[in-house]
Amino acid sequence: MMTVKTGETIGAGKSGESSGTMRAGSHAEACAGSCAGNRSARCEATACGDPTRPAHRALMRRGRLRRALAAGLAGVMAVGLAACSGGVSDIASGPVVSAVGPYHAATGGELHIYTWAGYMPDDVIKAFEQDTGISLTVDTFDSNEALEAKLQSTGGEGYDIVMPSDYMVEQLIHEKLLMKFDVDTLPNAKNIKSEFRNPYYDKKMEYSIPYIVSYTGIVYDAKSIPAADAPRSWNDFFHPKASWGKTQLLGDQIEVVNAALRAVGSDQCTANPQDYQDAADLLEQYKPKLGVMSSEGVADRLASGEQKVGMAWSYDAYQAMVSNPDLKFVFPSDGANKFVDNVAISRGAKNVDQAKTFINWMLDPQHKTAVEQNAGAGSVLNGGDDLLPSDMRKLNVVVPSAAEEQHAILEKRCSNKLNDNYTMMFEDFRN
Repeated sequence: MMTVKTGETIGAGKSGESSGTMRAGSHAEACAGSCAGNRSARCEATACGDPTRPAHRALMRRGRLRRALAAGLAGVMAVGLAACSGGVSDIASGPVVSAVGPYHAATGGELHIYTWAGYMPDDVIKAFEQDTGISLTVDTFDSNEALEAKLQSTGGEGYDIVMPSDYMVEQLIHEKLLMKFDVDTLPNAKNIKSEFRNPYYDKKMEYSIPYIVSYTGIVYDAKSIPAADAPRSWNDFFHPKASWGKTQLLGDQIEVVNAALRAVGSDQCTANPQDYQDAADLLEQYKPKLGVMSSEGVADRLASGEQKVGMAWSYDAYQAMVSNPDLKFVFPSDGANKFVDNVAISRGAKNVDQAKTFINWMLDPQHKTAVEQNAGAGSVLNGGDDLLPSDMRKLNVVVPSAAEEQHAILEKRCSNKLNDNYTMMFEDFRN
């Protein structure tokens, strides 16, 4: 039996020619930094993959080995392994830097952005520069931990705009690496959908605005699988039907363990030792039915029929469903992970008015729709979904129904102690 630790939960709940500059150099830097001293296959695949491959964005974007690999060494090297970590960091130096005050639209100057690959398409860069006269330089990172490590190493200098995921916003606020600003002074702040206005990681929206929302669910081939055999929950998924054949799991510790916990009636970051044991037992009995466990090639395997049923992130699922219309995306009734990537201003930003102008510009759904189409995601803005192509809009993986959205649970950040349980479960399962 596994030894279970208990602890509290932290938190509730591009390329191409352009007048802007898109640089890939930051990818190599992130690769070297995010996995220094940690050459596991998962960390290598996440930090050192190809940042320009759209199908690879799913693996890169989350960078979720962070909590697991650092958790076991948290007491020894909590700061040194920040690039692949995820618990609570103690780095928090200096006062909070504030840019609270009236909004002044900039009409020139420059802006330096650090973002995920695929989040700043060339046509969006060109349109922003033409509209505002502001020159953009865009670098890309491939994990939240690469972003965190960069800001830690520079004190937040070098970039004006950064795009951390939900849990990392909370972490960077704790580390005082983001600049405080008044979102409500932005004219277009009114466009943010109500469900994104008070997230657990930035309750008063003093440091960030939502940018892209995504989900983790189940994809299945409705042509090959009888309706009676279709998966509806993680409990169904881990008790596969004969018609499914071998199934697919993401090679992602957090996703696998969260799904198993939900399948046994628990949830993420539980402090109940028996829940972890029950989930570990479930994974062990499921193992013979596992065909592939990898976060790469997910869309291709599902679209081709190599796997008829699989766990998938919504942007992979969207690509697969576009290629194969027989595929369906399920929001598991026992809980689908939901995660939000955000826009924030770095603590060391030199071009604050330009940064606010960029954020306000991106809060216009007419400007933002090209980003969402490129990412295969629905809009976080009022009226944004209506601007998506009709064939994209009708897919639930892009625009979930109200009933499906009720099954979506915003991903939380667990304590280091609880992350140890995730690590032990996942390592036991894959070995």
